Amino acid sequence: MLACAHRHAEYAKEGKTNFLMETLPKPNRGRRLLILVRWHEAGNWDLYRALADQGEKTDILKPFAYDRPFWNRISCTLSEFYLPLIAIIKKKPYDVVVTWSMRLGIFYGILNRLFGRSISPKHIMYDFHITLTRTDLLYRFRLKLLRLALPGIDFFLTTSEMERDIYFKRFGIKPAQIAFWPITPAGYLLDKGPYPREDYIFSYGNSDRDYDTLINAVEDIPFQTRILSKSYRPSRTLPPHVQLIRETSWIELQALIGSSRLVVIPLQSFWIAAGQLAMLETLALGRPLIVTSNMATIEYAEDRETALFFDAGDAGKLKDHIQFILSHSEIAEAMGNQARISVRKNAERRMKVFMGALDFLL
Repeated sequence: MLACAHRHAEYAKEGKTNFLMETLPKPNRGRRLLILVRWHEAGNWDLYRALADQGEKTDILKPFAYDRPFWNRISCTLSEFYLPLIAIIKKKPYDVVVTWSMRLGIFYGILNRLFGRSISPKHIMYDFHITLTRTDLLYRFRLKLLRLALPGIDFFLTTSEMERDIYFKRFGIKPAQIAFWPITPAGYLLDKGPYPREDYIFSYGNSDRDYDTLINAVEDIPFQTRILSKSYRPSRTLPPHVQLIRETSWIELQALIGSSRLVVIPLQSFWIAAGQLAMLETLALGRPLIVTSNMATIEYAEDRETALFFDAGDAGKLKDHIQFILSHSEIAEAMGNQARISVRKNAERRMKVFMGALDFLL
């Protein structure tokens, strides 16, 4: 979760192109929104700028900033608790409070339920998702907190259509109160020119990754493979042509994606919504992509048109896909170019969903 907040902050630093602003007419509704985020937003966020262009009066409530990176990280972590408290105190001037992470949404929802729900602004929670495969005691406790928060939440934005169908039944949410909100990468990625091509396979990300399957797939493929992950701990000695990178900058990450022959995003399970952001960054930069199919990733690409999918843990299928792309460079590049076009359409969809949620609530 903190990695996603960091990525949003990096997007804000480089925000140059806002391709959301042209998606809707300007109705000048003038509604007052307060959005809680877990990064140090500087006003360049695509959504913030698009809402302003729509005539909505939007304030951002963000973590306290400090001069030292260590204290900034602490502040971002603790912001899940202190930002909802501040929002409850500030709530009267606003029509809608939007919490931009599930933890923010749960804590604000509980406080919203306990303190004056009848006079509160409406509450939209983004990133509503649960891990269907987890049954441990700690996670069951988190689900109890979620159920406690539900009466304090008026609208839910999920990460896939399949999750929407599962959650409104499981949690007794009215279908009209929950919608799939497509995520998009930073708009400026779509405007970047091609990077010089290099001969390596690239894979990256921390959450719910299955790099062991990737390593099994490329073990007999004599082609350099680079894996960028802070959290991955190999279960065995890596083959000589597999390189593990622990950390890099956002600028360097873009170059690693853009210069690769192909990108692989191996994920743990169909039932875990993960990998979408890395997937969309890859598609936006026009690189051929192989990705595990799960309830979220299938929303953002067409198999054999804009990406190649494989089932979780299927190293054999993954190996076949890698060999196909390495052997058919023209088809692979065409797939990457088509993927770049498809990503732009998601931006139009997400603004319509968000504005529709506001219209429904107000």
